Amino acid sequence: MQSNALITFILLSFSALAGGADTGVDAFRRGDFDAAQRYFTAKAERGDRIAQNNLGVMYLKGRGVEVDFDKARAYFKAAANQTLGGAMFNLGIMHLRGYGSKINLREAVTWFRKSAVRGDREAQFFLGLMYFKGQGTMPDPEKARQWFQKSSEAGLAAAQFNLAMIILKAGDGAANEEEALQWLDAAAEQGHEQAKLHIAKVHLAHVDDPDRAARAAIVLHELADAGEPEAQMQYGLMHTFGYGVPLDHEEGRFWLRQSALQGLTAAQINLGAIHAEGLGTDPDLVKAYAWLTLGAKNNRAANQTLEQVSQRIERADRELAEAMITELRRKTSKDPIPKAGETAH
Repeated sequence: MQSNALITFILLSFSALAGGADTGVDAFRRGDFDAAQRYFTAKAERGDRIAQNNLGVMYLKGRGVEVDFDKARAYFKAAANQTLGGAMFNLGIMHLRGYGSKINLREAVTWFRKSAVRGDREAQFFLGLMYFKGQGTMPDPEKARQWFQKSSEAGLAAAQFNLAMIILKAGDGAANEEEALQWLDAAAEQGHEQAKLHIAKVHLAHVDDPDRAARAAIVLHELADAGEPEAQMQYGLMHTFGYGVPLDHEEGRFWLRQSALQGLTAAQINLGAIHAEGLGTDPDLVKAYAWLTLGAKNNRAANQTLEQVSQRIERADRELAEAMITELRRKTSKDPIPKAGETAH
């Protein structure tokens, strides 16, 4: 029940002056980009590395100026030549995403490494990701773990989550699980939703332990209330089978339907199977056929169940089911679920 999907995100390093107010940063933060640009330009021309980096961010994002990747790169390089880790990180991002030039993963790794060794936690995270995926370098799970560890210790939630996933994947027993939970807890305290979900999944792997099941239920209920589709499905299944919560088929179907309406195929399949079997309710082949049709696409077991339902359903009920499928597709297409493991900042 554990996923080893890693979280990725994109950001740029925007620097503030240490030890006092920075009127350029203040202007940028309140949306006065013209004032920020004038301030940063004046300081950048005098060789201020932080102003050079921040001016590069403005040209890259088109804040107060026209987007100009060449100028952004030039300012980042000027700041990087003065050993500013954030500017090195930004150059890595430009090479990683191909801003103003072709994607160059090797160069991205080079700049992320230069920034990472200077303690930039975002660069450490991305360097770990590059080693994990084998992008711009040979895959090296141990180096990936080392860089995620450094970034995690610096407090980056995404790194804490990825480190936990690597530890769980290693699967070396209770000690590893406890270490993974510590990192997941640290990420969850920063509001990392996937970390919260995986805390519940770790506990669900011990569903025969009433205490662990109850702990999973608490987390899943919170996430389900907040609209997280996989949590809604898992919480619904817990009520359906009475794991960690009272057996309540109606409550189970409610949460499964909430998840299914968000387009989660596993929830659609489970809901269809429940209606087909009449688990805790009367069998309803119309609903079973409709939900299974939506979720069965590439799922062999679900297709087999759908075939069985198809053989049992009356012609008039099939027509009702087809109408329901049309309506459900309209509802589920409104809010497609983003791909797991992808976030953007």
